[in-house]
Amino acid sequence: MTIKWREGMTVDYGPIDQDHHTLIAIINKFEAVKPGPDAPARLAEVISELERYGEAHFGREETLQRLVAFPLAAEHSQQHRHLMRSLAEARAELARTASAKDLATFREHMCGFLNDWLIDHIIKTDLLMKPYVKAMAPHAELLGNLHAAVRAMAE
Repeated sequence: MTIKWREGMTVDYGPIDQDHHTLIAIINKFEAVKPGPDAPARLAEVISELERYGEAHFGREETLQRLVAFPLAAEHSQQHRHLMRSLAEARAELARTASAKDLATFREHMCGFLNDWLIDHIIKTDLLMKPYVKAMAPHAELLGNLHAAVRAMAE
C-alpha cells in the first residue's frame, strides 16, 4: 500500500519532515516496481537508495538529538541501526532470489516491512522529539540548508 503523508506524522515542519517525505517517496518507489525481467535490478537499486538516504537522514536526526540532549537518543539510534541491518539482509536475500514467485514474495514482504517500519517509527519514536523541536530549530535550520545544498548537488 502506498504511504501517504498525514499531518499527524509531522515532527518539526523542517528537515526531519522533509527527510520523512523523501523516505516515503523512496519506499513508494519500491512498491511501484512491477514484475518483469528488470525487477530484481530495480528493487536492488531502490534498496541501495533507501540505504544511502536512510544513513544521511539518521545522521541528521541523531545529530539534532545529541545537540539538544534528547533523552531517548540511544534507543532511537538502535532502531536506526536495526533498519540498516534489515536493509543489508534484504539486499542479500534479493540477490539469492531466483524465481519470479520468490521475487514476488520478497517484494510483498519488503513492502509490508518498510511501510510498517517507517510509519511505526515516525509515530511511536520520532514524534517523541516534538517537545525538543524548539531547541532543535536553530540547528535544524543549518542542517536544512546543508540538506538542500546536498540535494541540489545530487540532482
